[in-house]
Amino acid sequence: MKLAYRNNTNAEAISRIFNKSLDKPEWYQIKAASNGGESEILIYDYIGWPYNDPSDLIREMADMGDVLGRINSSGGDVWDGMAIYNAFATHKGGIVTMRIEGIAASMASVIAMAGKKVHAYDNTMLMIHNAWAYTAGNQYELSDIADLLGKIDENMVDIYQGKSKIGKRELSQMMKDTTFMNAKEAKKKGFVDVIVDGKSSKADFDLSIYGNVPEGYEQGKSTIRDQEQALRDVGLSLNEAKAFLAGRREGTQRDVEGIQAEVDRITNMMK
Repeated sequence: MKLAYRNNTNAEAISRIFNKSLDKPEWYQIKAASNGGESEILIYDYIGWPYNDPSDLIREMADMGDVLGRINSSGGDVWDGMAIYNAFATHKGGIVTMRIEGIAASMASVIAMAGKKVHAYDNTMLMIHNAWAYTAGNQYELSDIADLLGKIDENMVDIYQGKSKIGKRELSQMMKDTTFMNAKEAKKKGFVDVIVDGKSSKADFDLSIYGNVPEGYEQGKSTIRDQEQALRDVGLSLNEAKAFLAGRREGTQRDVEGIQAEVDRITNMMK
């Protein structure tokens, strides 16, 4: 997919704002079905450009039967996220169940809605918000971008309404407010069907770019052992799990002043 915003300058800006290296570690893992069971797809990272391409995941899923999608993600690119949502939502090989295992934020929350059933561990979170972009341009170009973001928001409202028990007006306000819900709140509003007892994998993402982040979710609090075990649950060896997590953590020690300088630069470009 060739889109104008997908260039090196914007990729570097996203890297600094999300406090995440542009190195491309594996972002999903698949545990094939055995004895007629369901295949498991574990999505435990940023979704889509500039970090990864969802096409391989979508192609592999096409040949599966029942699928369990396991999510712990801070979100990602809207177009790649929509492609993944549509692949899960239209999967013809069997039943799709989605399970929130840490946090399903931003586009990850949209993907979670693709399940016939949505499960969540009792200590997990779901976050919805309006689409936003890193951009620069004149008043006409920025107006066009604002119109496009509005259309994206309408699409997300339709997806959330199709799953939840609430209307478009309330959903629009929740998105505008950047709303974090725990599993019980998400179930009450219909985003989640079943709350699962047991140990989940806590969020391990820098969520400081979002508003209204609940206390304790500003940075990931899970231990390395928690994360390794979650990856081993879907069939990775200990060494493979360590390598996967090492790739994700690289870049988390970036200079805070450098990150703020990049944010200021982009802000000034928009003035």
